Amino acid sequence: MRDLPLAARLFVGAVLTAGLVILIFYAPRSLHNPLLFAALLCFSSLASALKVSLPLASSGSTMSVSYAVDFASLLLLGANETMIVAAASAWSQCTFRTQARSAPYKTLFSMASLMITVKAAGWVYVWLGGTSLQGNFALADIPKPLVGAATAYFVCNTALIATAIGLSTKQSIVRVWNENFLWSAPSYFVGAGAAAIGATVVDRGGYWMALLAAAPP
Repeated sequence: MRDLPLAARLFVGAVLTAGLVILIFYAPRSLHNPLLFAALLCFSSLASALKVSLPLASSGSTMSVSYAVDFASLLLLGANETMIVAAASAWSQCTFRTQARSAPYKTLFSMASLMITVKAAGWVYVWLGGTSLQGNFALADIPKPLVGAATAYFVCNTALIATAIGLSTKQSIVRVWNENFLWSAPSYFVGAGAAAIGATVVDRGGYWMALLAAAPP
């Protein structure tokens, strides 16, 4: 981290601090459904191995497609438990199937940024009138809050990463975002829709069908 420009170090430190604060205040004190939580955590970690390499000259960054599982977890378990699921997937992404070992601060940054992203998406979902984040929801009732949550997830996640890359490589943050992340927007909404279908199936007891429905597009 000492090799990073000062602005990048300050930004990374701010994200790590924000992630820690969110974890302290919102970490789940109990699990709504331990078996489902464990299944989603494992499946999200496995899905994180499906990476898309970003066409950046020097950062060697990748983007995971495990967000579909994170969305299903958000709907079924709520944002607090999903923060842990997402953090585990970030750790898995930075640890397995990598060309080089990630520096600890990069792994922690990825985990913190996803916890922030999940919490932001959960807040937007509830603010837009989303039904219960812990099951018992109807698919027909959630299009508006689901789109809002998907938008928040996409904007927050990609903005944090683009800012870190831009500051680290001394490139325009807007240019990094436009060239490397804007194209991925449709996949977030498709993934959120697939996750909603999968979550509805799980809510009605169809666990194995949900694994197929929630698979990343």
